[in-house]
Amino acid sequence: MSRNSVLPAVAVFLVVFAVAAGGFVATRVSGAASGGGAATTMLERMLRGGPGSNVEVTPGVFPSALDQILNGGITNPADRITVPIHPKARLLGSAHTHQGTGADRVIVMYDVDGDIAEVVKTISEQLNQAPWTLVAGQGSETSQTVVFSNTKVQGLQGQAIVELNPEARTYRVTVARDGGETTLTMKRTALSPTIGGALTPDLVVQRVDPGPASDAGLKPGDRIVKVEGTAVKDARELTSALHAVAGAGARRSAVTYVIDSPAVAPPAPTPLVEPAVPVALPATFPAPQAWQGLSVLQYEWSPQEGQPGLSHQAAMISKDPPAAVATRVRDGLKAAGWTIVSDTPQGFATQLEIVKPSDRLIGQVAIDQAQDGSSFTQVVVQIQGAPAAGTP
Repeated sequence: MSRNSVLPAVAVFLVVFAVAAGGFVATRVSGAASGGGAATTMLERMLRGGPGSNVEVTPGVFPSALDQILNGGITNPADRITVPIHPKARLLGSAHTHQGTGADRVIVMYDVDGDIAEVVKTISEQLNQAPWTLVAGQGSETSQTVVFSNTKVQGLQGQAIVELNPEARTYRVTVARDGGETTLTMKRTALSPTIGGALTPDLVVQRVDPGPASDAGLKPGDRIVKVEGTAVKDARELTSALHAVAGAGARRSAVTYVIDSPAVAPPAPTPLVEPAVPVALPATFPAPQAWQGLSVLQYEWSPQEGQPGLSHQAAMISKDPPAAVATRVRDGLKAAGWTIVSDTPQGFATQLEIVKPSDRLIGQVAIDQAQDGSSFTQVVVQIQGAPAAGTP
């Protein structure tokens, strides 16, 4: 049994960096190039898809990995492949993630002066020439995406995401307050801003949520009367005025190319090793005496659907042989007030069914020699609340 098969792992690959590739994220990449190392670190952490995911964010640099992905093994210069880039694009930066399966994702971000429609037209023409071909597209007022693939490299595909990139980073909201008018300058954090909070139908502020509006000084009791000088008196007019902010200023576009290459092989099983940094079970994990001397690989706890209490799972290892580990676990369970209702040997393995009526808990413990060829003994524990009497 490999570590990966013990507890289901949810590897969520965050593509917020790519999908939300408007000027706001792009500005932070650009800022990192001028000394904002924290921004680069944050983006790397956002993109990380697990302990086996390699991530590199490089402000102001075109990714060398893309050429290797496109042209690995190609020796004839005439056969080399490049991704066509908008001729007026200004490079902001790039990111590259590499998974243990061999799958790669490359993200390259640019600014382009020009309207979305003009930029998408040029990019579509570029990406519809051999060895590239357009396969799909979608669009709205503030964003358009073209999906493309490569006819030479099987499974290689990508997206070009084009979004409005507003010039202004702030906008003005005027409120009626204390018998006069006060103009607040709010930071733009979205293409079409919204007022964070709750308003009455006539735009009196009832609640202000944390965020740009709160930071700008908006208060409960204020009545919004203008947005960027445009008078507003109800929710429809407010929404329209905020929406108009998206198109204000010079026409600029943020362009993000997201290119994916497929996995080249199934991931190799992860060999069991003792954690370099000890992992402690939560204080609420049942029967702590039973797990003393074991190295915790991973654990999980969560509410039980339709049942009281929590569900607990853990995977642990020991350098001691299975029989010795099983003896310690049995003794620890008994010391913690548990009853072993079933103790089944299966070769070197031991399967325990356990209960603790006083706490209405039931569980299973599997103890076996690790199947990765190492000398470790692996212990897998599952404990949950017992169903109430009469519950099917």
